[in-house]
Amino acid sequence: MRRISSRRLIASTAVAAVAATGGLVVLTPSAQAAPVDYSTHCTNPFSNPPDGHIQVDTVVTPEKATYAVGEEVSVTWKWVVHPLAPAEIPVVGKVPANSTYLKGAINLSGAQTGTVPVQGAADNPETLPSQPLILGNGEGRFTLSTAGDVKLTPGDYSTWTHALGFDVETKCTPVTPVPVSRTIKVEGTSQEPATLTAPAEADAGAPIALTGAHWPAGSPTVELCDASGAACDAARIAPGNTLAVADGALTGNVATVATVPAGNYRIKVKVGAAEALAPIRINATARLLTLDPTSGPVGTTVKVTGKNFTPNLTVIARGQTATGYVLDETMAYADSGPDGTVVIPDFVASDPSIAAIRVTEGTDETTATIAPFRITVPGSGLDQTATGNVVAGGLTISQEAGAIKLSDITINGQAQNMTGALNTVTVKDFRSGDTGWTLTGSVSDFTNGTGGRIDADKFTWTPKVTAGPGSPSVAVPGSAGPIGTGATLASAPNAATTGGTFAAGADLSLAVPAYQTVGTYNATLTLSIS
Repeated sequence: MRRISSRRLIASTAVAAVAATGGLVVLTPSAQAAPVDYSTHCTNPFSNPPDGHIQVDTVVTPEKATYAVGEEVSVTWKWVVHPLAPAEIPVVGKVPANSTYLKGAINLSGAQTGTVPVQGAADNPETLPSQPLILGNGEGRFTLSTAGDVKLTPGDYSTWTHALGFDVETKCTPVTPVPVSRTIKVEGTSQEPATLTAPAEADAGAPIALTGAHWPAGSPTVELCDASGAACDAARIAPGNTLAVADGALTGNVATVATVPAGNYRIKVKVGAAEALAPIRINATARLLTLDPTSGPVGTTVKVTGKNFTPNLTVIARGQTATGYVLDETMAYADSGPDGTVVIPDFVASDPSIAAIRVTEGTDETTATIAPFRITVPGSGLDQTATGNVVAGGLTISQEAGAIKLSDITINGQAQNMTGALNTVTVKDFRSGDTGWTLTGSVSDFTNGTGGRIDADKFTWTPKVTAGPGSPSVAVPGSAGPIGTGATLASAPNAATTGGTFAAGADLSLAVPAYQTVGTYNATLTLSIS
């Protein structure tokens, strides 16, 4: 029996992964979109596969006549003519099913340059030698940053095959220049570098208001970096930031976690490929102490609880007299937790001159935090406790009027807009808790009573909201766009302390078709809060 070496076995698997290509031909000479033929030369670590031929189309979705700067689109590497499996596949004799997938690149040129990575799924059928190797199409996404004609051209690609316990990459590069497959038209102002502005300083754990301009649409992510902009860490940012982008403007609040040490930092915000940094000074959160009990006779055992201390340090508690003298003989200590909390369960108030309990991080007196403690003498005094209740209110909304008058239009053969403004809605949050709120709206279709109709999705708003003086909550407007069956007018996120009074409004617009049936159109806009 002939023995087959493990190296020969690996080489056989690599040959099975080859996507051979050949012949440079443009089948459809369209200036806008055309599948392109091109030859490639392929290599892998174990063999030299022959050159061959493929045909690829590039598909952009959504498919539109023009696109806007800042819009994110999906691009597909679409196989028209698939590569062939090699003529000889030793040992395995075939390309196994669901073993091979595409990783490629679509090159951008013209108004915008760069490379869009694409990748497909390993869902090929079992393929015999010299038969078409039906690979899955590749998918990728990118953001349009520059106005003008953007050209898309398929470029290098690799096939990755997993068989017999090995992963083998076969790299394929064009032999000759590849024609442009698709050209898309992008309108708008070319994307300027994103900007970010933060306050000069903030306390650790407190809200930090951020603003910026020239941001693409998308969901912002936040990291806290060192003063040079390096060592960025998303874990130092507390959950629940309210950052949002509307028409290129970035607004909202973030907060660091409470245990961030004092120092100079940079906040980094990213949206898609855009990012910017802003310097900020973080001040350490004030250390807090709680005593249980807060008074008692000499010898009382006191549980000392603290938070916002430096994590993982030895914390020492001592008695202190009314004149500030530290009583070292009353010492007790414990280690702070990774979240900065401290529990010293066994401090003994053993000296009659104790007037307070003093806690430090080790021997660092600059970290001293003091809580009063009163030594009592049994039978020498009487206490009376005064109590009063602060009762939470509710969450309500009200409005100035119930009717909205949109501007009239006269039919002129062109589509037009009726415009107006939402009557101010007042939100009153007197619940005194940590729960935020969301004010939403929905609208019915517009009808004129004689069969005329304008769909609800033609009615759009641009929300705005203003907080009243002293309101602890930070309210943000919803996104501009159709109201439809549900859209946010304004919201306030959950926070340590919430509440306040807020005035919410919106600019309104109803898109009216060119030859809409005449009449007085009415719809019902319903607002609700939760």
